[in-house]
Amino acid sequence: MFITFCRSLALSLLVLGGTAVLFPSAGCAIDARFELDPAQVKKESGSAVRRGKHARSGASHRYIKSPRTKIALHKSPLEQPTSTLQLTSYGTEVEGIPDIRRIRSFWDTLVPAGDTVLPALSLKSDAFELTMDPVRYPLLKAADGGLILLDRDASLPPLVRTLIQEKDSKVRVVTASPADARRFLGLLFGAAGFYSVEEQPVMTFGKDPQLKVRSDFKVERSAESVMNNEVMLVSAARQGLPLRLAEYLKTQGLTVSEPFADQVHTPVPLRHRVVRATPQGQGQAVDLVLETLAVSAERNRRVELFRTSETGVGLSVAAERYFEYDGKRFVVTRFTGDPVTYTLFRLLETKGYRVVILEPQDDFKTVTGKLLFRMDLPSRYAAHLLLADPAGKYSFEMSGFMLENAAKGGGAVMLTDRPIEKGMRELLYDHGYQVQER
Repeated sequence: MFITFCRSLALSLLVLGGTAVLFPSAGCAIDARFELDPAQVKKESGSAVRRGKHARSGASHRYIKSPRTKIALHKSPLEQPTSTLQLTSYGTEVEGIPDIRRIRSFWDTLVPAGDTVLPALSLKSDAFELTMDPVRYPLLKAADGGLILLDRDASLPPLVRTLIQEKDSKVRVVTASPADARRFLGLLFGAAGFYSVEEQPVMTFGKDPQLKVRSDFKVERSAESVMNNEVMLVSAARQGLPLRLAEYLKTQGLTVSEPFADQVHTPVPLRHRVVRATPQGQGQAVDLVLETLAVSAERNRRVELFRTSETGVGLSVAAERYFEYDGKRFVVTRFTGDPVTYTLFRLLETKGYRVVILEPQDDFKTVTGKLLFRMDLPSRYAAHLLLADPAGKYSFEMSGFMLENAAKGGGAVMLTDRPIEKGMRELLYDHGYQVQER
């Protein structure tokens, strides 16, 4: 009987061995892309144990029974692993992270969704049926007719991503947190299919004055965007651009969009002055400088060179402007080519007068430069930076004479002959410059 038992056991082992050779395990037939990572399973099971749960209770509800069987491919939000990028709430705004309603509102300005509400993503095949939570994984419409699936907390399983990409190539998954606003927008634009997206553009308006505006992105939705004045400047900053600047850009065919801005630029008190000289004669240019500096002047005054009581000879010289400043006496005159007159004014200098001699070809820049030089107010006609945003988003410069601490309260005064258009005047006003035209 013992011999019979041994023969039966050997026969059984032989049959089992043949079965293993002829019928390999089902695991060997699964595409490597869809295999579960044992290390990940072990990691998730260990996490569940550390949370005080049974290893199986914390495991993923991802399972495959057989073809034509539905696959549960999503976890409850409470069962998802946490990370520094994960949103703690999917329907409300977390501090520093805008909610989906805010993102949708911004996106509608670029790709209008119309009255159609995008449904939850749902994919079906003979092997599986996939349904996505529209709150956790919202859909946005792409500019080229595709769809964008937002994975805001990097929680989308790689298996699900692969299924989506293979089943529907029009669906593009964007994995990024709105907390990193610039990166989030960059990836979103990269998946949107716009005609043109330029990063970190610098736009220049005017030559002198010159306004420079820097943005995170410049978006052209179609080839006709420039012609139709539909170019969008998108900023990821939390500090919004000044309202006047946004309005000026609108007149230039550029619409500003700041989906993450929650701080508004507020105007600053008027402290500085920009005095613009309109095209006038040399005498008016002199008067403009003196009035700006609150200096009184006399016109066509006779300045005594010699007194009769002192020398027995009385001699006076006609000066176009006479004024006193900082304890010194000044005379402004014109050079007509008469050497005698020129000599007389040079003699006035020996008497302690400071003489400013203007020549026929002198324009506003030359007249003002000569006058300020003689008054010991060092300044030269050059391009000066009047505005500079701390974040580098915009700047404004203009040519003229800059006089520091010349305004009431210690502010600066700029004398210029450059024309300033209305939008730029308003921008200067919001930054503390009172623009005057004489």
